[in-house]
Amino acid sequence: MTAAVAQLAPLLRAYAAVLFCDSVWAGAWFALVTWWTPRAALAGVIGLACAALWARRLALSTPGDPHLVNGLLSGLVLGAFHVLDWTLVGWIVIVSLFVTLASHWLASLLWRGSRLPVMSLPFVVAIWLIALAGQVDHAAVILPAALSGEAGTVFFREADDFFTALGWLLLVPYPVAGALMFAGLAVASRYLALLALAGYVAGHLALALFGRTESNAIGFNFMLAAMALGGIFAIPGRASFLMALAGGAMAALFAGALTVVLQPFHLPMLTLPFLCAVYLWLGALGTRGTLQAPYLTLENPAAPEAAFERMRLASARGTDAHSLALHAPFFGEWRVSQGFDGPHTHRFPWQHALDFDIVEGKRTHDGAGIERGDYYCFGAPVVAPVVAQVVKLQGDLPDVTPGEVDVANNWGNFLLLRTVAGDHVLLAHLQHSSICVRAGEWVVAGQRIAACGSSGRSPVPHLHLHAQAGGPLGSPTRPFHLANVLVRGEGGKREFRLFHRPVEGEILAAAPREERIAAALHLPAGRSMRYRVRPRDGSAASVRELRSELTLLGQSRLAGSGAASSAFEETPAVQGFYDRQGPRDALLDLWLLALGLTPLSASADRWQDRPSVRLLPLGIAQRMVVALLRPLGGGCDSAYRRVWDDTAHAWRQDGDHRFRLLPWFGPRLAPCFEWRAKTRAWIEPGRGVSRLQFTMRGLRYDVLLETDLKENPA
Repeated sequence: MTAAVAQLAPLLRAYAAVLFCDSVWAGAWFALVTWWTPRAALAGVIGLACAALWARRLALSTPGDPHLVNGLLSGLVLGAFHVLDWTLVGWIVIVSLFVTLASHWLASLLWRGSRLPVMSLPFVVAIWLIALAGQVDHAAVILPAALSGEAGTVFFREADDFFTALGWLLLVPYPVAGALMFAGLAVASRYLALLALAGYVAGHLALALFGRTESNAIGFNFMLAAMALGGIFAIPGRASFLMALAGGAMAALFAGALTVVLQPFHLPMLTLPFLCAVYLWLGALGTRGTLQAPYLTLENPAAPEAAFERMRLASARGTDAHSLALHAPFFGEWRVSQGFDGPHTHRFPWQHALDFDIVEGKRTHDGAGIERGDYYCFGAPVVAPVVAQVVKLQGDLPDVTPGEVDVANNWGNFLLLRTVAGDHVLLAHLQHSSICVRAGEWVVAGQRIAACGSSGRSPVPHLHLHAQAGGPLGSPTRPFHLANVLVRGEGGKREFRLFHRPVEGEILAAAPREERIAAALHLPAGRSMRYRVRPRDGSAASVRELRSELTLLGQSRLAGSGAASSAFEETPAVQGFYDRQGPRDALLDLWLLALGLTPLSASADRWQDRPSVRLLPLGIAQRMVVALLRPLGGGCDSAYRRVWDDTAHAWRQDGDHRFRLLPWFGPRLAPCFEWRAKTRAWIEPGRGVSRLQFTMRGLRYDVLLETDLKENPA
């Protein structure tokens, strides 16, 4: 039974992919709806099966299996308008071979040329070939037949028109069939359903500008264009939604123009308006040399909810493709004496720069500070902030006396490093004769390379750091940030920042790695952990398992029961989880809430993250409210604290999670629209995560590592 389902899954996903969905169940639903017109449905099954067989026989594999979608659409169209006999079956077999070959070839051609997806282009070309062949030799043409079905008003005129237009996509152009398709689409992705409606309205209004009001047979093009541009090939947001509306209107414009072009040749329009609009937008935006909204996802298209969650979590954790990640170029804690756009020397075009010194209490030096050696930072080690090659250096300039500057040599003694990606990093005002690397030498992050000095334009000893796009000294600077740092906060607490752009006055340090924490959290492929989950509502405990897996593409994932899993990465500084997939899993979701982002530094006292609200064990009513008010989901405001627990002989990691359903409400009403939860995890050296706790509005349960049950009874 399982093997049969596995064989059918790609075929059912082809039905779902027609509307840009990936759910097997949505595909099964759409497949059932096609039987509203049995002749077309049967021909569609034949076309889909033949495309799958041809691809297997010819060993053709294209990401996304576009040949299946094109084979299905070709079969549906041929069966809808022709008599289903053996002649038609023969044509379907030939057409399925054509779309299989064309899908594989065009997918490679379009991607290499313009990074464009193939979509339903082979289907359009195949049906045109059939139509043109029939005009040359009528004897070879399959017998035509009318597409029959129900008529009349079912809902109200506008709704009937919309559902009928949607139904045309699967050759079931009837209001009830279209309504069933829309319901399936809404269940699979509420945002895609919204885009379909918005795109249809935009396209319908665009047609009205040309005096045309009937769009039933072509309206699905407006919907597909909006769904593709606003939810599949771009991350959902304001910019992509506007692009979706413009795409729907543009598809209508193409439909009007193509009618004039295709009618003399008796060629059907099919999905060509949608293809033209999407190719125009993606082709133009794909050539941009900068990353800005709308953000395209051509390399890794996904459902809008998944793409939005991916972007939301990356943004919350500080990912910025424009910014160069650097490590702190020193040991211990230093102060930012001048930040970006600093009032003294960090002005355009050198505004992206940082100056550092060392303070003790509120002083930067001993005594009167008239000698270089009085300053705490003078002579302190300077380390490489990135893996790079030394391309230029100077180290023979004398250090100036405090209060004086060497304006003839602004940068003083310096090291210019070039990264593998070609970016340049400058460390300036270094101590005389302190540079301990040579030009051409490669250095690694954290390697000692010089000492802090006061050479050049340096009234007091300090360290200057900036990144620049070009190699010559004095080139304009570019944005950068410090990764994996500890920022000293109130009460001396050290807050871990995965991504941090320091501001003037902050005291920060690199986050040192604690090997015992790293070893306890390490999840090598094949590791399996059995936990006993014990609810505190009196229900029976259950034993569940988490296991670390490695996908065929080399991605590490932590899997729970069934198909529930989450990707994760382990770096020298942090372990982070993302890309949660599959059904609900109480143990996996608790793990992700409690340990979703965990610094591997024992010096990290606290940090923040924004895990998905879908990790909370919400009831049916709560999930419905979230689905209604937050169709793309949202993140919890999570604050973490970690201390050493002498009783448990483990690090105890506490998480306080708050999700505000309506964040724009004032403080008086906000508590009525927020949910709060608490998590606690014990990270025990030599054993791993030995215990987890969860509490939320009376719901509480403990999770114990099964081998720990006798030692720590509940």
